[in-house]
Amino acid sequence: MGGFLGATELAALVTGSVETADIADLAVSNAKLATPDGRTIIAVPVALDTLLIGGGEIATDILPGFAGTIEKICFITGTPGVGAGATFAITVEIGAVALTGGVLTVTEATTTTLGNLIEATAVTATNVFTDTDVLSIIHAAGTIFTAGAGVIIIVCSVAGQ
Repeated sequence: MGGFLGATELAALVTGSVETADIADLAVSNAKLATPDGRTIIAVPVALDTLLIGGGEIATDILPGFAGTIEKICFITGTPGVGAGATFAITVEIGAVALTGGVLTVTEATTTTLGNLIEATAVTATNVFTDTDVLSIIHAAGTIFTAGAGVIIIVCSVAGQ
């Protein structure tokens, strides 16, 4: 099982990170927000049993505050999922436009192990956003979970990095 960041990239996150406490004003450049390789992540916790059978929103109006490109999406299981045959397809939108690719399929079978990483399909287009664009995470109709939780991770490259 491969992760979304390699050992070198993970080490760079630790040594090159800027903590939010270090940011004194809102006029922060993209360089300060990015890791040394120009990437940043957006982590969104989700309780799987709150997803609606008919589909719906998981998170809306996420304002990254920088221009960039969504590279990939994944889910890390925090609490094992429960629900006979539970499954949901999760996507990210920029404004009201869904990414091309980047469909994250979360199922009961793939969430039974704590820490399991589920990767979305490859993001192929409509994945560039500006510093004023908002992101939303939505899910299509699915089969209900009765328990389970985790974190949706959106990996972005920061424009100009």
